[in-house]
Amino acid sequence: MMVEAVLFDFDDTLINYKVSEEYGLRTALEKCGVHVKDEFFQIYSEVNQRLWRLVEKGEISVAELRVRRFEHLIRETGIEIKLPPRELGDLYLHHFAEIGELEDGAREILSWMEKHPRLKKAMITNGFQDTQRRRIAVTRIGDFFDELFISGEMGVKKPDAAIFQQALEKLRIGDPSRALIVGDNLVSDIMGGKKSGLTTCWYNPGKKEAGDYRRFIDFEIDHLSELPLLPLFGGA
Repeated sequence: MMVEAVLFDFDDTLINYKVSEEYGLRTALEKCGVHVKDEFFQIYSEVNQRLWRLVEKGEISVAELRVRRFEHLIRETGIEIKLPPRELGDLYLHHFAEIGELEDGAREILSWMEKHPRLKKAMITNGFQDTQRRRIAVTRIGDFFDELFISGEMGVKKPDAAIFQQALEKLRIGDPSRALIVGDNLVSDIMGGKKSGLTTCWYNPGKKEAGDYRRFIDFEIDHLSELPLLPLFGGA
């Protein structure tokens, strides 16, 4: 079976999230007069990942996440800062969006897909509207895509089936299995995509174990250059 569309996740699939995260956090804290220690990044990253998992489960809102991750950081590090957590979060997002380091092979795979006009190309990402738009502009990859689906604009986020349904309707894909989602997140991208009928490709450069999510994975790659080798693009 050949696919008609490819939907790429953004963070940690096409762009290195950690680089943006560390730059945004360091710059925001330094502008507030904080001496930044290496352990701050680990503390922030762990709570951020934990809160995003709660967002994916629908247990907290994105608005709550934006505040709570900085409440936790301030409490755990004991830093003294005049800005309230909400304003620190806004400052972080401003600088977070200033830098974008693409994953190895990202630009090359997008250039390859550009040479195959029959394939519809889209990005589907959880994130804040303005922040993601700015980051996409910084990476200069927006023109590779026919559509950009950003949860902050659509009012629904992965892994909710509604975001995939809206994307397929916009792309005019009648059979969900003819759309391939490529992403690193086993919950929002792979489980969410598979439960919505899409064909899934887990991008796993760290060679992690899938555990119970293995049943949702159709294909697995550890480098984006492997994507054209999948048995889905014959005659593309």
